[in-house]
Amino acid sequence: MKFSILPVIIIAVFAFCIFITKRAKRTQSITAKEASSVYALLFVFGLWTVIAVIMGIKDLHVTLMDRIPLLWQANVLIIILAIGLFSKTLRDALRNIANATPQHWLIFIQALRIGALGTVIKFFRGEITSSFPLWVGIPDFLFGLSALLLGFLVLKQRANKLFLIIWNLVGAGIILIPLVAAMPYWMNEPGFSFIFEFPMILAPSIVVPILILLNFLMAWNAFDSNRRTFL
Repeated sequence: MKFSILPVIIIAVFAFCIFITKRAKRTQSITAKEASSVYALLFVFGLWTVIAVIMGIKDLHVTLMDRIPLLWQANVLIIILAIGLFSKTLRDALRNIANATPQHWLIFIQALRIGALGTVIKFFRGEITSSFPLWVGIPDFLFGLSALLLGFLVLKQRANKLFLIIWNLVGAGIILIPLVAAMPYWMNEPGFSFIFEFPMILAPSIVVPILILLNFLMAWNAFDSNRRTFL
Protein backbone atom coordinates (compact mmCIF):
# COMPACT_ATOMS: atom_id res chain seq x y z
CA MET A 1 0.00 0.00 0.00
CA LYS A 2 1.26 3.48 -0.84
CA PHE A 3 1.93 5.84 2.04
CA SER A 4 -0.76 8.51 2.37
CA ILE A 5 -1.86 11.09 4.90
CA LEU A 6 -5.48 10.61 3.83
CA PRO A 7 -6.42 8.13 6.60
CA VAL A 8 -5.19 10.64 9.19
CA ILE A 9 -7.20 13.43 7.54
CA ILE A 10 -10.33 11.24 7.49
CA ILE A 11 -9.97 10.50 11.21
CA ALA A 12 -9.44 14.21 11.90
CA VAL A 13 -12.55 15.22 9.92
CA PHE A 14 -14.81 12.65 11.61
CA ALA A 15 -13.37 13.49 15.04
CA PHE A 16 -14.03 17.18 14.42
CA CYS A 17 -17.64 16.57 13.38
CA ILE A 18 -18.25 14.39 16.45
CA PHE A 19 -16.58 16.90 18.75
CA ILE A 20 -18.59 19.93 17.60
CA THR A 21 -21.79 17.88 17.84
CA LYS A 22 -21.00 16.77 21.40
CA ARG A 23 -20.06 20.32 22.31
CA ALA A 24 -23.31 21.71 20.92
CA LYS A 25 -25.28 19.11 22.88
CA ARG A 26 -23.32 19.83 26.06
CA THR A 27 -24.04 23.56 25.75
CA GLN A 28 -27.71 22.74 25.00
CA SER A 29 -27.46 24.35 21.58
CA ILE A 30 -29.02 21.17 20.19
CA THR A 31 -31.34 18.64 21.74
CA ALA A 32 -30.50 14.99 22.36
CA LYS A 33 -32.74 14.07 19.42
CA GLU A 34 -30.93 16.48 17.13
CA ALA A 35 -27.56 15.15 18.26
CA SER A 36 -28.73 11.60 17.54
CA SER A 37 -29.71 12.61 13.99
CA VAL A 38 -26.18 13.93 13.36
CA TYR A 39 -24.58 10.82 14.86
CA ALA A 40 -26.80 8.69 12.62
CA LEU A 41 -25.65 10.69 9.59
CA LEU A 42 -22.00 10.29 10.59
CA PHE A 43 -22.56 6.56 11.15
CA VAL A 44 -23.83 6.17 7.59
CA PHE A 45 -20.89 8.27 6.37
CA GLY A 46 -18.65 5.89 8.30
CA LEU A 47 -20.25 2.86 6.67
CA TRP A 48 -19.56 4.32 3.24
CA THR A 49 -15.98 4.99 4.31
CA VAL A 50 -15.53 1.33 5.20
CA ILE A 51 -17.08 0.26 1.89
CA ALA A 52 -14.84 2.67 -0.04
CA VAL A 53 -11.76 1.35 1.75
CA ILE A 54 -12.66 -2.30 1.07
CA MET A 55 -13.34 -1.51 -2.58
CA GLY A 56 -10.03 0.31 -2.75
CA ILE A 57 -8.07 -2.57 -1.26
CA LYS A 58 -9.65 -4.87 -3.83
CA ASP A 59 -8.95 -2.36 -6.65
CA LEU A 60 -12.65 -2.25 -7.47
CA HIS A 61 -12.62 1.53 -7.96
CA VAL A 62 -10.10 1.12 -10.77
CA THR A 63 -11.99 -1.84 -12.23
CA LEU A 64 -15.26 0.09 -12.29
CA MET A 65 -13.70 3.19 -13.81
CA ASP A 66 -14.42 2.09 -17.39
CA ARG A 67 -17.81 0.56 -16.57
CA ILE A 68 -19.05 3.64 -14.73
CA PRO A 69 -17.41 6.56 -16.58
CA LEU A 70 -17.90 9.12 -13.83
CA LEU A 71 -16.33 9.91 -10.48
CA TRP A 72 -19.51 8.60 -8.86
CA GLN A 73 -17.80 8.01 -5.52
CA ALA A 74 -17.79 11.76 -4.86
CA ASN A 75 -21.60 11.86 -5.01
CA VAL A 76 -22.33 9.15 -2.45
CA LEU A 77 -22.01 11.33 0.68
CA ILE A 78 -23.88 14.17 -1.03
CA ILE A 79 -26.78 11.85 -1.87
CA ILE A 80 -26.81 10.49 1.68
CA LEU A 81 -26.95 14.02 3.09
CA ALA A 82 -29.63 15.09 0.60
CA ILE A 83 -31.83 12.22 1.76
CA GLY A 84 -31.10 13.04 5.39
CA LEU A 85 -32.06 16.68 4.94
CA PHE A 86 -35.67 15.64 4.42
CA SER A 87 -35.60 15.37 8.22
CA LYS A 88 -36.33 18.70 9.90
CA THR A 89 -34.54 17.42 12.98
CA LEU A 90 -31.29 17.01 11.05
CA ARG A 91 -31.69 20.38 9.33
CA ASP A 92 -32.19 22.11 12.68
CA ALA A 93 -29.29 20.19 14.18
CA LEU A 94 -26.83 21.22 11.47
CA ARG A 95 -27.92 24.84 11.62
CA ASN A 96 -27.69 24.98 15.40
CA ILE A 97 -24.30 23.26 15.45
CA ALA A 98 -23.00 25.82 12.96
CA ASN A 99 -24.32 28.61 15.18
CA ALA A 100 -22.79 27.07 18.31
CA THR A 101 -19.35 26.36 16.83
CA PRO A 102 -16.73 29.14 16.87
CA GLN A 103 -16.31 30.34 13.31
CA HIS A 104 -12.54 30.04 13.36
CA TRP A 105 -12.87 26.32 14.11
CA LEU A 106 -14.92 25.81 10.96
CA ILE A 107 -12.28 27.76 9.06
CA PHE A 108 -9.21 26.06 10.50
CA ILE A 109 -10.57 22.58 9.66
CA GLN A 110 -10.30 23.59 6.00
CA ALA A 111 -6.53 23.84 6.49
CA LEU A 112 -6.53 20.05 6.11
CA ARG A 113 -6.71 20.76 2.39
CA ILE A 114 -3.01 21.62 2.58
CA GLY A 115 -2.68 17.84 2.30
CA ALA A 116 -3.23 18.27 -1.46
CA LEU A 117 0.43 19.33 -1.58
CA GLY A 118 1.45 15.68 -1.70
CA THR A 119 -0.41 15.13 -4.96
CA VAL A 120 0.96 18.39 -6.39
CA ILE A 121 4.53 17.30 -5.59
CA LYS A 122 3.94 13.96 -7.31
CA PHE A 123 2.68 15.84 -10.37
CA PHE A 124 5.82 17.95 -10.64
CA ARG A 125 7.97 14.87 -10.09
CA GLY A 126 6.27 13.26 -13.06
CA GLU A 127 4.71 10.49 -10.96
CA ILE A 128 1.23 11.69 -12.01
CA THR A 129 0.72 12.45 -15.69
CA SER A 130 -2.82 13.81 -15.40
CA SER A 131 -3.12 17.60 -15.27
CA PHE A 132 -5.76 17.27 -12.53
CA PRO A 133 -3.32 18.20 -9.72
CA LEU A 134 -2.36 21.34 -11.65
CA TRP A 135 -5.91 22.64 -12.08
CA VAL A 136 -7.48 21.33 -8.88
CA GLY A 137 -4.71 20.27 -6.51
CA ILE A 138 -2.84 23.59 -6.48
CA PRO A 139 -5.97 25.75 -5.87
CA ASP A 140 -7.05 23.28 -3.18
CA PHE A 141 -3.65 23.54 -1.47
CA LEU A 142 -3.71 27.35 -1.65
CA PHE A 143 -7.23 27.40 -0.19
CA GLY A 144 -5.94 25.31 2.71
CA LEU A 145 -3.21 27.87 3.32
CA SER A 146 -5.75 30.69 3.18
CA ALA A 147 -7.71 28.96 5.96
CA LEU A 148 -4.80 29.50 8.33
CA LEU A 149 -4.70 33.22 7.58
CA LEU A 150 -8.47 33.72 7.62
CA GLY A 151 -8.82 31.79 10.87
CA PHE A 152 -6.52 34.25 12.62
CA LEU A 153 -8.32 37.21 11.02
CA VAL A 154 -11.64 35.93 12.35
CA LEU A 155 -10.10 35.52 15.80
CA LYS A 156 -9.16 39.21 15.64
CA GLN A 157 -12.64 40.03 14.24
CA ARG A 158 -11.22 41.39 11.00
CA ALA A 159 -13.38 39.45 8.56
CA ASN A 160 -17.01 40.27 7.83
CA LYS A 161 -19.86 37.90 7.03
CA LEU A 162 -19.89 38.66 3.31
CA PHE A 163 -16.22 37.75 2.99
CA LEU A 164 -16.81 34.48 4.86
CA ILE A 165 -19.66 33.61 2.48
CA ILE A 166 -17.54 34.34 -0.58
CA TRP A 167 -14.51 32.49 0.83
CA ASN A 168 -16.52 29.35 1.55
CA LEU A 169 -18.19 29.40 -1.87
CA VAL A 170 -14.77 29.77 -3.49
CA GLY A 171 -13.57 26.80 -1.44
CA ALA A 172 -16.38 24.67 -2.82
CA GLY A 173 -16.15 26.09 -6.33
CA ILE A 174 -12.46 25.37 -6.92
CA ILE A 175 -13.33 21.69 -6.61
CA LEU A 176 -16.86 21.46 -8.00
CA ILE A 177 -16.48 23.66 -11.09
CA PRO A 178 -13.49 21.81 -12.61
CA LEU A 179 -15.05 18.44 -11.79
CA VAL A 180 -18.52 19.16 -13.16
CA ALA A 181 -17.43 21.23 -16.15
CA ALA A 182 -14.50 19.07 -17.23
CA MET A 183 -15.44 15.56 -16.08
CA PRO A 184 -15.73 14.18 -19.66
CA TYR A 185 -12.21 15.49 -20.28
CA TRP A 186 -10.75 14.06 -17.07
CA MET A 187 -12.27 10.63 -17.66
CA ASN A 188 -10.59 10.45 -21.07
CA GLU A 189 -7.30 12.02 -20.05
CA PRO A 190 -4.34 9.62 -19.88
CA GLY A 191 -3.23 9.23 -16.29
CA PHE A 192 -6.49 10.28 -14.62
CA SER A 193 -6.86 6.72 -13.33
CA PHE A 194 -4.52 7.73 -10.48
CA ILE A 195 -7.48 9.24 -8.64
CA PHE A 196 -9.24 5.84 -8.57
CA GLU A 197 -6.24 4.11 -7.02
CA PHE A 198 -6.17 3.33 -3.32
CA PRO A 199 -5.71 5.27 -1.06
CA MET A 200 -6.08 8.30 -3.37
CA ILE A 201 -9.74 7.45 -4.01
CA LEU A 202 -10.47 8.27 -0.37
CA ALA A 203 -10.00 11.98 -1.17
CA PRO A 204 -12.93 12.37 -3.59
CA SER A 205 -14.94 9.65 -1.81
CA ILE A 206 -14.74 10.94 1.77
CA VAL A 207 -12.53 13.93 2.58
CA VAL A 208 -13.43 16.39 -0.17
CA PRO A 209 -17.24 15.96 0.04
CA ILE A 210 -17.25 16.47 3.83
CA LEU A 211 -15.02 19.55 3.65
CA ILE A 212 -17.18 21.01 0.88
CA LEU A 213 -20.30 20.30 2.93
CA LEU A 214 -18.68 22.19 5.80
CA ASN A 215 -18.00 25.04 3.35
CA PHE A 216 -21.68 25.21 2.45
CA LEU A 217 -22.74 24.87 6.08
CA MET A 218 -20.60 27.81 7.14
CA ALA A 219 -21.60 29.90 4.12
CA TRP A 220 -25.27 29.34 4.90
CA ASN A 221 -24.72 30.12 8.57
CA ALA A 222 -22.93 33.38 7.72
CA PHE A 223 -25.66 34.31 5.25
CA ASP A 224 -28.46 33.46 7.68
CA SER A 225 -26.91 35.35 10.60
CA ASN A 226 -26.23 38.35 8.35
CA ARG A 227 -29.83 38.26 7.09
CA ARG A 228 -31.19 38.16 10.64
CA THR A 229 -29.06 41.19 11.52
CA PHE A 230 -30.89 43.32 8.94
CA LEU A 231 -34.38 42.03 9.70
